[in-house]
Amino acid sequence: MRTHQIFLAFFIPFWLINLSINIDAARNHYCFGHQQLLLLQLKNSLIFNPATSKKLVHWNKTDDDCCQWNGVTCNKGQVVGLDLSDELISGGLHNSSSLFNLQYLQNLNLLKNLRHLNLSNAGFVGQIPDGIFQIQSLNVLDVSTNHDLHGYLPKFLQNLSLHTLKLDNTKFSGQIPDSISNLKHLSTLNLSSCQFNGTLPTSMSKLTQIVELDLSFNEFSGPIPSLNISKNLRYFSVLHNNLTGSIKSSHFEGLLHLLNINLGDNSLFGKVPSSLFTLPSLQELTLSNNGFQGPLDEFSNASSFQLHLVDLSHNRLEGQIPLSFFQLKGLQFLQLSENEFNGSIHLDVLHNLPSLHTLGLSNNNLSVYIPPFNDDHSLSSFPIMKYLLLASCKLGEFPGFLRNQSQLHALDLSNNQIHGPIPNWIWRFESLVYLNLSKNFLTSLEGPLENLNSNLYILDLHSNQLPGSIPTFTKYAVHLDYSSNRFSYVPSTLDKYIPSLFYFSLSNNSLRGNIDDSFCKFSSLRLLDLSYNSFKGSIPKCLTRKNSTLRVLNLAKNKLIGYVSDRISSSCNLRFLDLNSNTLVGPIPKSLSNCQKLQVLNLGNNHFSNEFPCFLGNIATLRVLILRSNRLHGPVKCQHSNRNWEMLHIVDLASNNFSGMVSGSLLQRWSRMMGDDNEAHQKFGNLFFDMFDNHDTIRFKDLFTVIDKDLVIKLNKLLGGEPYSVIDHIFAYYVTANELGGRYLDSVTIVGKNLHLNYIKIPSIFTALDLSSNHLEGPIPEELVNLRALHVLNLSHNAFSGHIPSSIGNLMNLESMDLSYNNLSGRIPTEISSLYFLSVLNLSFNHLVGEIPTGSQIQTFDAYSFEGNDGLCGLPLTKNCGDNGMKEPLSPSSEKKTSINWSFLSVELGFTFGFGLIILPLIFWKRWRLWYCKNMDDLLHKIFPQLEFVYEQQGEQRYRNLRWNRS
Repeated sequence: MRTHQIFLAFFIPFWLINLSINIDAARNHYCFGHQQLLLLQLKNSLIFNPATSKKLVHWNKTDDDCCQWNGVTCNKGQVVGLDLSDELISGGLHNSSSLFNLQYLQNLNLLKNLRHLNLSNAGFVGQIPDGIFQIQSLNVLDVSTNHDLHGYLPKFLQNLSLHTLKLDNTKFSGQIPDSISNLKHLSTLNLSSCQFNGTLPTSMSKLTQIVELDLSFNEFSGPIPSLNISKNLRYFSVLHNNLTGSIKSSHFEGLLHLLNINLGDNSLFGKVPSSLFTLPSLQELTLSNNGFQGPLDEFSNASSFQLHLVDLSHNRLEGQIPLSFFQLKGLQFLQLSENEFNGSIHLDVLHNLPSLHTLGLSNNNLSVYIPPFNDDHSLSSFPIMKYLLLASCKLGEFPGFLRNQSQLHALDLSNNQIHGPIPNWIWRFESLVYLNLSKNFLTSLEGPLENLNSNLYILDLHSNQLPGSIPTFTKYAVHLDYSSNRFSYVPSTLDKYIPSLFYFSLSNNSLRGNIDDSFCKFSSLRLLDLSYNSFKGSIPKCLTRKNSTLRVLNLAKNKLIGYVSDRISSSCNLRFLDLNSNTLVGPIPKSLSNCQKLQVLNLGNNHFSNEFPCFLGNIATLRVLILRSNRLHGPVKCQHSNRNWEMLHIVDLASNNFSGMVSGSLLQRWSRMMGDDNEAHQKFGNLFFDMFDNHDTIRFKDLFTVIDKDLVIKLNKLLGGEPYSVIDHIFAYYVTANELGGRYLDSVTIVGKNLHLNYIKIPSIFTALDLSSNHLEGPIPEELVNLRALHVLNLSHNAFSGHIPSSIGNLMNLESMDLSYNNLSGRIPTEISSLYFLSVLNLSFNHLVGEIPTGSQIQTFDAYSFEGNDGLCGLPLTKNCGDNGMKEPLSPSSEKKTSINWSFLSVELGFTFGFGLIILPLIFWKRWRLWYCKNMDDLLHKIFPQLEFVYEQQGEQRYRNLRWNRS
């Protein structure tokens, strides 16, 4: 129905408008009353807000000339254009019986005069009809910023007049058809922020009239087609896609008018061609967040006054930074951070760049030398900086020239070797909104601090040696990271000093006492990390009962006691909850199931009791569940089959009192561990928790969604109207580096014998199951060995019995397996030798027997991996399988299917047949027996001369015997 309504929204009004096309107009620009009536019917069928409308609200019957209405365009009295942009229409066009009563509707010549259709930001929903793209007279089609409008690009016909197509910020999807090349007049194509995928067709290179091509923020893959025949191209962006391949100099060769190239945030690789820097009109070049590698060549013949923005950050570029960059007289923005550049660079080269306001050299292998600036002339000729990023540049002190940089917006001196106090002058820059001094050797804040007010929005001081009370003079701060210092005091009215926080980390300090209720009073707080301190007492109930803005709450490694409140808010928005290593008691609160977006739950190393928390099965997003070292008991099973844990990939239930058999039906629901096909394309990376509720590339404007509107106004004022496009480059750099709190990553520790894996960042593809040190029994469930994506499996210190399943070979990704201290019996299955990634194996102290399988790396494990199994033999044990006539029992597979060893059988048959051929005649044939004995005596006499014949008479028979002559 919705699609039908949208079809009507686009077509029926224009069919009706054209009823009067063939009627001569009495006046050139005066519309007929019939057309006016149809437009009024269209208005009445739309739902819009008259208070905000600037077009539809003014369409009135009293105004006779509808050609003068806002949004309506006429030509010689005919309606040829309709513009309803920014009308915020909710829904589409509803059915109207009066419209369907028009008996001549089917005979109309559809929209042959319509040239311009602008419905951007009109609030349309549903699917756009394909026919709208095939109107031959249409020059401009703009349906952008209708966020719930979806559709596909059709096969384009020949001879279309379309020169502008804007679908950006909609839900259009699918691939770009090869027939895009039929749009011979196309000059603007904007498909940004949609859901398109697939490869970019090579036919796009035939768009010879294209001027603006924006494909950013989609899911395009494959290589970038050459555009060197699109001579009019001025703007090209494929930012944030999945494009691969290298960039050849021929891609953009001959594009004399190209102003902007943005290839950022893809998977492109190879060398960066130096010809990119010499395009004659190029002003902005962005290649950040790719895999470009190798050195950058020096370049010449660059239009030194044209190129003003170069962003090559987050690649693998190496070698020395080309001096050619410092000959670009018009350069304003140079971002080379997060690469592998080496060598040294003297900042006095910046004297050649008078317009430079942004310099990023952070996190390379560079040594940056600061000039002494001995006179006023050298200081005055130094460019006025706004963004200076010198992290990991081997600085030993605060650069003195910074005192004169009063227009600084962002300063990053993190991860250097700066010792001593933080100078007082650094807090007094009025326009400084970002300061990162983390990972240095700073010991104090230089006074005086009284009446000090800083305009900082983001302050990062983590990993220093700062003592005393935490600084509270940053009243506008939204992000504060004071972790890993020596702070020992938090003011009780913290929310009054810094009321607008959304990210606050005090982890790993020396803070003591109770957690104050003031932490609950931050109205915008999304992350609170108080872990690794000495807080005591109970967890304030208000933290989980009232605060619905929190995404991350980390209280691990403190001295907290008591119960966790079971009144967690129904509007809980937690993604991450870590209460690990405290002394919390009682049952796990059932109201945790209200946190429907929870991804990580770590309650390990406490005194929680009660049974396995099946109620958490309602949280479909749960990825990590850690309950180790508590007092939980009962079976690991859930009665209700509708429980859903399909996203779980780390489960740690070790060191509890769980008993009974492990439920196979429960294991079957952990589809992420099974490596299902829908996870086959899971990207490598780390699990993060997004402060902006946006798992995509974050832009500067996203910050406005989480801070107070008054702060937004002040921030814009402080930045002096800086273009967002420039700030986005800086903002994206810090979010990608996890410096801004946009993405929070936490650690997980996997423990076992000879295994202690401490993942500072949780790998998104890492899977582990630890059920060790419980009272679990019965055979190893067959469903367990179907968890093919497992990397770590620990079942040790239980009472599992029976054989190790031969299907253990299914766990091809297994890196660590501990089955020690159980009651397992039978032989070690040979399939274990096919686990090529296995680096930790422990089968000790079971009842295993037989020879240890050979092959692969099994013989490289130490003997203690197999000790405590009296029936085992073979390497790496010193016990040989032939010792003591050891008889090896049949393997599990042999017990099911008996096989015949024909080698042994043939020997036995041969021996039996030969033995019978000689012995039986001796028994039953007298003549043969006498002949045999006579000849054997003669043979022995010849071999042993000491034997002599002796004749004896017995009755009537005379016998000959052999006796040994002893004389």
